[in-house]
Parts: sequence; C-alpha cells; structure tokens
Amino acid sequence: MSKWVVSTLAIVSFLSGHYAMAEGKVEQVQAAVKKACSKDLANDEALRQVKNLFLSCVPGDKVDVDGCKVPCLKENSGAVVGQ
Repeated sequence: MSKWVVSTLAIVSFLSGHYAMAEGKVEQVQAAVKKACSKDLANDEALRQVKNLFLSCVPGDKVDVDGCKVPCLKENSGAVVGQ
C-alpha cells in the first residue's frame, strides 16, 4: 500500500510541475501580446500560441498572433554540434 501511495504522489507531483510550467508560458505569451499590441489575450488562445511563440519560431523573428506581430519568445535556436 505504501509503495502505491508514494508512486501516486510522485506522479501527481510530476504532473503538477508540468502544469505550472505551462501556466507560466501562457502568462508570458499574454504579456508579450500586451506589450507588442496592447491587446488582452484569453487564456485558451494564449495556450494555443505557446507552441508558435516558444517552439516553432526562430529567435529574432516575429509571429502573427491574432493579427498582431509578436517577437519570438524562444531564447536561442539551439547549439550547433561541432562548433
């Protein structure tokens, strides 16, 4: 019984950590849209835009979000192997 409880708590802890991280990204997207366009973005739309602004874009480029150009929020484009 105790192994089950410990493993369940570990899973719950792991999932809540990922949710908190995603929630922070949503807030960052909302802040970026507010700064770039003075528009408020709903939570559900901001969540849909996380992929575009953090994963799919090229740092330095702008991404169209609901008719507004928002800078890519990805910190870097990744390290190049061998350099």
